[in-house]
Amino acid sequence: MTELLVREYKNEYGLKDRWTYRGNTLIKTEFSYPKEYKKRKPMSAKQELFEQIAAQFAILQENNEGTTKASQARARKAAGEIKKLITPYKKANMDEV
Repeated sequence: MTELLVREYKNEYGLKDRWTYRGNTLIKTEFSYPKEYKKRKPMSAKQELFEQIAAQFAILQENNEGTTKASQARARKAAGEIKKLITPYKKANMDEV
């Protein structure tokens, strides 16, 4: 009896393909979603807001050191976004407590 050979590939759509061969003959194909696509626990509103604030702060920090008008404008825009996110963050923080 010929040995089974299983090969796994990742296709262009991000799916995990598994091909099973007996000798030179393809006998079975399967595909599944990688672990990263599986359903995750929903994040709390407070945590989502915190991550958005952190991302905007990183943009502010990066562009604040720039010397061009465009970089200063991006820094001001990030500061404005942080200002908009602070109030909902405070509310979410109080709701969790």
